[in-house]
Amino acid sequence: MDLGLEGKVAIVTGGAAGIGKGITSCLAREGAAVVIGDVNLEAAEKTAREIGDHVEGMKLDVANRRMVESMVEAVIKKHGKIDILVNNAGISRPMKFIDIEPDEWDQKFNINVKGVYLMTRAVLPHMIERRYGKIISIASFVGKEGIPEFSHYCATKAAVLNLTVSLAKEYAGYNLNINAVNPGVVRTALWNEDLLPKMGKEQGISPDEAFEKFCSSIPLGRPQTPEDIGNMVAFLASDLARNMTGQAINITSGQLMH
Repeated sequence: MDLGLEGKVAIVTGGAAGIGKGITSCLAREGAAVVIGDVNLEAAEKTAREIGDHVEGMKLDVANRRMVESMVEAVIKKHGKIDILVNNAGISRPMKFIDIEPDEWDQKFNINVKGVYLMTRAVLPHMIERRYGKIISIASFVGKEGIPEFSHYCATKAAVLNLTVSLAKEYAGYNLNINAVNPGVVRTALWNEDLLPKMGKEQGISPDEAFEKFCSSIPLGRPQTPEDIGNMVAFLASDLARNMTGQAINITSGQLMH
């Protein structure tokens, strides 16, 4: 299906790896020019080369107002417009609530929430002037249903979901579509570096075996891929979704993580 993204210009924050890379790939596949904004410039440029033409990497710390505004200005100067913003950059790691120090709490909110605020605030005047724009924030199903040892992460994603709905209502009159996507289980660095080694150790099995065992309890029997998330983002970025705003769509295989 042609989603009509040919000639559109998109920014994907944290687009160098994991879910962000899947989103970048899907948007580029549909013909959009994609600018990857990532704190790891080397990784962003590598991903851009892998995906091909019309994809470029730029260094970006979403919690840094000056860098955010400078990047948005540079993209508009080069491409003449920004049609799509995907707020994907985010961080997390498991930690018991009583062990979360204020600096840890602030770091999660600076990236996961303030980053969405700064990026959205930077592109809004341009989109309002054009009376056109698609803003999609990657939240999480845990923003709807909290889980143990991720209270700081859950709180940030709940904030993103509420912010999405508020902005969608506030700027609907300017023909802007503002939505969120909630990934379920996607095997990213968080799983490989933190969760699976811990699960495997507790069960006396390898990390791969732990993941396979976990997925066996999912009704569809499989996790999500970064491209699964990217496909939904591409749809929401298209005019096929022009009457969808303020939505928070779960991309899961039938089971939340309890």
